[in-house]
Amino acid sequence: MSDLTNTLSIPSTLQELEQAVERYKSSDLSGSELLRLWQAIRDGSLNQFLSQADQDGVPGEESY
Repeated sequence: MSDLTNTLSIPSTLQELEQAVERYKSSDLSGSELLRLWQAIRDGSLNQFLSQADQDGVPGEESY
């Protein structure tokens, strides 16, 4: 299982994020391996949130 975490990448799409969460739930990882998987999921989730916030479409100062 350590090969999984060494090649672990941050999920960049919602589908990859959902797959990572399922892998997290069903894994038998522990310790630092489990933490690395959790961090990748957290980072991917934050990236999704921030990219959606950039596309908000609410006018800013430019509209005045």
